[in-house]
Amino acid sequence: MTTPAVAEAALTRYPEPDRRPLQVFAFDPMVARLSGQETTTISVPYEPLRPGPSGELIQVIDYDSATGCYYEPVDLDDPRVLLLDGLHPSERDPRFHQQMVYAVTSALLENFERALGRRFRWRGDKRLRAFPHAFRGRNAMFDPDMDGTLQFGYFRADEKNPGRNLPGQTVFTCLSHDIIVHEATHALVHRLRERYKEPTNLDVYAFHEGFADAVALFQHFTLPDIVDRYIQQNRTDLTTNTPLVELAEQFGEGSGMGQALRSAIGQPPDPALINRTFEPHRRGSILVAAIFDGFFTAYQTAIADLLRIATAGSGVLPKGALHPDLVRRVSAEARTAAQRILTMCIRSFQYLPPVDVTFSDFLRSIVTADRDLYPSDEDGLRAALIEGFRRRGIYPSAVSSLADEALSWPDAADLGLPPIDRDVINALVLDTAVGFRERRGEAQATTTRPVFDPAWAAAKLHQYALANLKKLGLAGPGKIKVDGFHAAFRHGANGQLRVDVAVRYLHSAPVDVQQKFSSALGGVPLRGGATVVADATGRVRHVITKAVPTDPTATDATDAGVARLVATRQWVAQFDGHDLLVPWVETGSRVTQSLNFARIDSAV
Repeated sequence: MTTPAVAEAALTRYPEPDRRPLQVFAFDPMVARLSGQETTTISVPYEPLRPGPSGELIQVIDYDSATGCYYEPVDLDDPRVLLLDGLHPSERDPRFHQQMVYAVTSALLENFERALGRRFRWRGDKRLRAFPHAFRGRNAMFDPDMDGTLQFGYFRADEKNPGRNLPGQTVFTCLSHDIIVHEATHALVHRLRERYKEPTNLDVYAFHEGFADAVALFQHFTLPDIVDRYIQQNRTDLTTNTPLVELAEQFGEGSGMGQALRSAIGQPPDPALINRTFEPHRRGSILVAAIFDGFFTAYQTAIADLLRIATAGSGVLPKGALHPDLVRRVSAEARTAAQRILTMCIRSFQYLPPVDVTFSDFLRSIVTADRDLYPSDEDGLRAALIEGFRRRGIYPSAVSSLADEALSWPDAADLGLPPIDRDVINALVLDTAVGFRERRGEAQATTTRPVFDPAWAAAKLHQYALANLKKLGLAGPGKIKVDGFHAAFRHGANGQLRVDVAVRYLHSAPVDVQQKFSSALGGVPLRGGATVVADATGRVRHVITKAVPTDPTATDATDAGVARLVATRQWVAQFDGHDLLVPWVETGSRVTQSLNFARIDSAV
């Protein structure tokens, strides 16, 4: 029987909120001023915060290295700030700058968690540290070598060609929604595939840049009121140059470029352009254009019936403002298509190889990830993406056609692999499930978290690899290690819960082979590896392998390993022929020193 005192105590406990609304600039301050909409409010997962803000996954540290001072940290749990849905957008208040970085990064992390089907953690359970005023300069960057930090610069707008800025005004990159998402996406990609910082082919850094741009652009479509406005303004045409499909307008114009930094529209499709494009941002922009070609096609298909209804079958919209109901319906279709394609792109990481990624790998992983969940491409999204890639000259390798089943990574049934240790699978799945509940505040305080020993799981998975080297494509010379493993919870087309487990193996070439080719490879490490995807019973469904580069003169050389070494040497020679800094860089590490995030992100 409940006593009055217990009942009174229960009434005084308030439930924890699920969400935290925070005000942000939808694009950047310049676009907000010109559009007349100063702010938008985004909803991020609630968590108790210390001043900074500082939470479980994100820590904002506002140290200005140019002036040598710390700015007062914002306290988003202050009752006055909570009542305002966060501080009002301000270019002058550093505390809002801190709020902006936290809010946009938090929303991005939630999108990745939802797509990946698991709780996200930084390596070593650390936090992503973000510095809103890290330095004075026209740049922002993710630095993987400084314990993984986001660094945002600030600069004076060009005096002669400031665009729509005041000549000489201070432009803060930490106030650009696009730049924050772009740099935070670099951090997420680095966490998911750490070896993608090693430039082993022409696509590796271009993938980093193109994927970060695509995510930044698709995040625009998570803002309903913003999408509504541009649907109305451009009469449902998303291919018009608007802030929805352009990246970092204030940065681009303030730098004297006279336009946005980059755009989803790109140049007209030219399949040959990719063969003569080498710089990572420009090559990455081809990947962005391919993805958005697919998105625009899927969007037009999704709204075709709405336009037929609205125009009595003519397809020609009447003059004047569109009906608000039509705008809302069209906007909803645009946001749904954008989120679905973004989710497909993020989910592809479960199927990407641990090293040496190419645009071909990315496309095949997108198709496999989506086809495993939705065998029938009823809405045509996969077909639209495949065609978008084809129009931009991105052709998948080692496939017989552009059909779904040909593009998917092969089923591993014919490899004869035994199931992965069931105890490891069960422990990993249970740990992931509890982690999800804890992240969302659903786990009871009295719940005893099961003990999960990552070292034990890694040892078991390493034993599995050693027992199946040839079947996993890891039989070449060198050292094998477990590079990562996780479980994922997702819902398929039938609404049923699907549980998968992915394991990454890293295969490093022998030291003598690495030393033998070090100079010729400009410091590029010789690594291979495999991504193994299994179901909840441990049955292996896919094995995506990159053979370790192998010395052609070795007696145990494999064809795939030799091909990898030849391809890497060709890429380095190609890089040497196009990089003007090569003569001034130390020969033994010229590629790894020249192609780094600080350099390739010099234009964000």
